[in-house]
Parts: sequence; C-alpha cells; structure tokens
Amino acid sequence: MKPFKKLVVAIAATLAVAAQAAAPSPYVIDPAQPVAGQSQLDLSQQWWQWILGAPAATNPLFDADGSFAGVNNNGSVFFLAGSWLGTPSVSRTINVAEGRPIFFPVLNNASVYYNPSLGEPEEVCDSAPDRVACGLSFIDMSGAAGGLTAMLDGKDLLTYPDYRQTSNGIFKVNLPADNVFAAFGLPVNEGEHDAVSDGYWVALSPLPTGVHTLTFGGANGDFTLDVTDRLQVPEPAAPLSFLAAGLALWSGLRRRGRGRHDGASAPQPA
Repeated sequence: MKPFKKLVVAIAATLAVAAQAAAPSPYVIDPAQPVAGQSQLDLSQQWWQWILGAPAATNPLFDADGSFAGVNNNGSVFFLAGSWLGTPSVSRTINVAEGRPIFFPVLNNASVYYNPSLGEPEEVCDSAPDRVACGLSFIDMSGAAGGLTAMLDGKDLLTYPDYRQTSNGIFKVNLPADNVFAAFGLPVNEGEHDAVSDGYWVALSPLPTGVHTLTFGGANGDFTLDVTDRLQVPEPAAPLSFLAAGLALWSGLRRRGRGRHDGASAPQPA
C-alpha cells in the first residue's frame, strides 16, 4: 500500500499585479545565507516540525484570520503558515514581535512516512536503498511549481535565482493525536515519524515598526491558493523609561524609610 505522501501546502497570492516589474525589497535574505544562525534548509524542516506538531483545532494552516499564527511560534525566527488544500483564499492579520526575522514557504511539499510500530501500514520506502530519495520522489518540485510570487509592501521578494530548499536527510516530526492528517481521516497516528520536504522558501530580515502587507504563492498543476498577510510590528518597549521610573520609586521609598528610622531613634541623654 502506498503511503500518504503528498502533503501539499501551497501558498499563493493573486495580487500578481505585474510582480515582475516590482522593485526588489531590501528585507529579503539570500536563500544561501543563514538566518539567526540557522541555515534556511534547517528552517524549512523546523517549519514542518512546527506546523505538523500543532493540533488541528489550533493549527495555523486552518487559520482563517491570524488567530493561530502565534501557536508554538516561539523560536528566534517567526514562521508564517500558508493554507491547507481546499481553502483557495485566506487573508490574515498577524502580530510579529519587533526584531524577529520571518520565514515562510511560497510553495512546499512534505513526505511523512508511515510508522509500522504505531500500527500504520508498511512504508513503501522502508526497503528502498535510499529512503530520502524515495520520499522525495513523491514530492519532487522540479518543474511542478509555477507562477511563484512573493511581495512585501509592493516590492518583489523573489530576486535571487533559487529559493528551493530540499531535504538531504531524514528529519523527525512529532504528531499530536489531533493532527492535520487525522482531521482528514488519513491513517497517520500520534507520535514520531520520519519526513523529508521540498519547496520554495523566503526569509526576511526584521521588519520596521508599522503595518506591512505580504502576499506570496504559486501553483502546482491545477492547484492554486491565495494568502495575504497583514503583518503588524508593534513599537518596541522603552526599557529606559521603566528603569527611570523604578529608580525614582526606589529613591522615594529610601527617603521615606530613612525618615521613619530617624524619627524612631532613641532619645539622647540630657
């Protein structure tokens, strides 16, 4: 029995208004460069661990308005989700902490292997001489992805020749009982599974304070999705103001404490 192989998270944006003519964005990071000390290939696999580790009830893939964007999204890099199959258009408002880089898939696939020890069917790739190549064969993005687009505030993000990140080894995903597969009645149980992934990804350096509009996406055959994210980056806190207020309060308490001590001193002999 062939396992469920093609988990496609396609994130498309049909604000494809003359994307080729848009000026490049200064925030896009070269796909070959690390982000927060991590390679973008590693981040692409961490993204899958994040998204597949979230329960279906609060999974960012099923998020209609941005309410679930922060679920388990606590690392040094802020992940953005696309959307699940069958939801052709999504618009979200998402708060992104000031100073955090952003990483998201334009179009991506993953192969999640069955685990016979969990009572799942035998894995077709178990007997393959190269399990990585076997898994990737189900999700190979070569020639499959088309119409890739990614724009931030009207500026093009796809300014480098290659944004593809493809697994060169197995990585682990830990699925909850209420996982995205179970939500569709697919036989992938709770627990640890092997996985490989392939896709196109974009990394952004931390955005300045304010509201930014991000659109990104593509198509895989006749499969196309549309996601628009309204990213809100709040003003940073002012720690010096709090420090000054704290010092003033401490100074006042100290003066009052000293006055009480002086007033309670023992009377001096005549």
